[in-house]
Amino acid sequence: MNKRIFIVALILCIFISIIPISNAQIIIPEVVRIGLYAESTSVSSLNVSAEKGLTIGSLNGGVYSPIFSESSSNPIIVRKDSYFVLNNNKFTEYKSTDNTIPSGEKLGPYHIKIGADYQDLSSANAALSTIKGSGTIAYLAFVDSWQIWSGFFIDTNSAQVHIQNAMQAAFPGVQLTVIEPNSNRIVVTSFNGDAQLIFGSNTSVLRIQPLPENNPCIFKINSNEKLKYRGGLEFKRYSGSDMTVVNTLPMDQYLYGVVPAEIGSSANIEALKAQAVAARTYTMANLDKHKKFNFNLCRTTACQVYSGYSVEQKSTNTAVDQTSGNLLTYNNKIAEVFYFSSSGGKTEDAKNVWGYDIPYLKSVEDKYESGKSTNYNWETTLSAQKIKEIMQGRGYNLGEITSVEVTKVSDAGRVLELVIKGTKDQKVYKLGNCRTAFSLNSQWYTISSDSEISFLNSNGPYKTQLASKKVLTADGLKDLPSSNVTILSGDGQKKVVSSTANSYKIVGKGWGHGIGLSQEGAKGMANAGFKYDEILTHYFPGTVVEKPTV
Repeated sequence: MNKRIFIVALILCIFISIIPISNAQIIIPEVVRIGLYAESTSVSSLNVSAEKGLTIGSLNGGVYSPIFSESSSNPIIVRKDSYFVLNNNKFTEYKSTDNTIPSGEKLGPYHIKIGADYQDLSSANAALSTIKGSGTIAYLAFVDSWQIWSGFFIDTNSAQVHIQNAMQAAFPGVQLTVIEPNSNRIVVTSFNGDAQLIFGSNTSVLRIQPLPENNPCIFKINSNEKLKYRGGLEFKRYSGSDMTVVNTLPMDQYLYGVVPAEIGSSANIEALKAQAVAARTYTMANLDKHKKFNFNLCRTTACQVYSGYSVEQKSTNTAVDQTSGNLLTYNNKIAEVFYFSSSGGKTEDAKNVWGYDIPYLKSVEDKYESGKSTNYNWETTLSAQKIKEIMQGRGYNLGEITSVEVTKVSDAGRVLELVIKGTKDQKVYKLGNCRTAFSLNSQWYTISSDSEISFLNSNGPYKTQLASKKVLTADGLKDLPSSNVTILSGDGQKKVVSSTANSYKIVGKGWGHGIGLSQEGAKGMANAGFKYDEILTHYFPGTVVEKPTV
């Protein structure tokens, strides 16, 4: 009975106050799975701690089974079962083929299994207690059966030598088996490096979570105050990878760590609520984004920024709570929601950035954004040499850069086509690539150069760059000389201009892709008295804010 109460308490520690909300089409999950370390950012080791301790166990089919607990605030160390050096309680990974290996105790992924499998955790723990009592250093292993292992050897031979020299006499008549490496295994040790568990299940995942005595239920990674999170951690190794580490927690608790990371916490509550609904809707629309590795979203700008408990604020938590369950929908389906920092005065059509048309991702006026907001106006200058190097770095050998021109713009003013010409070739960028070409703050900008002049035609004044232009002479069209040329203005004034640009000045507005919700604009609208649903439906015309009902 006590064990059952303990397990129930653990579940409540994670899932308290969670009510699934659904209609025929939309179901908000009880928990979301956020990849803290995965794919290119997967880790070989880390430590986890909680103020009042942790429980370590296995999760299979949604059922959590505790294996052991760390009742103190000391961290436990989780690492992949591989080659490490232990020195001063610090694990440093190395490869068996390295010419130089750090000093310290060398550990490897070979082990010795003592005896046969055990029926359950209780019988394995009883046997482990007897074995350790005889003076042998041993630990639990869960590999879809309960076993007892000893040692971390660097190869088969060293494990066999240890069996012959030390273990056969200590365990007469007991089967001693060398365990070869396996890429799915994870090691859990105490803070001083003593092995507690090797986890190598093909059907379960290793889960670590705060003991229910913790209030709030938070844990810390790598003893870093900026890496605090609610919920629990799951660890798994995929083929050819280090450990994938996933934070699982209720939706709204996840949003507690998203909203302040994305928009800050000092804005008007209505702007914060708009951000909360946008972030919840984005989450719902992207639950399968990282399905391959069994989590929903990452913690970076590749998804939406999630910084966990460390950034939580009362104002943003309130915004999440007061909009709990609310989503942005279009024709009774979850909307594709995007947001960014600053529009510079007008948002953009999705088709002009990503090339596809969505009815509610249209350009709208953003007149309430403060003209003093960060990067509302910006400028940068690139030399022709720098542009040449950027192009070369991307595999484009354009030769010497002769011109950089905007050739098409959208109705909102953003660049739709950018042409970079050189003495050997040219490169044309279109739509959103016009921003990423030079890693600019936004797609809304103009370009001028030190070889630029103004003309007047029937449509009025316009500017162009002299580079790569031709001039009509008595002998016909000729290339302009690659030197200074003299321009005679309409009033008879002479001006000397270089026919080859040495630098390009880029003057722009806004920060981000420009599609959907402008965060700075939302702040301005909130200050002007608009409610969060009015803010959202302004930036996403045709959508509605609703809470699906059971």
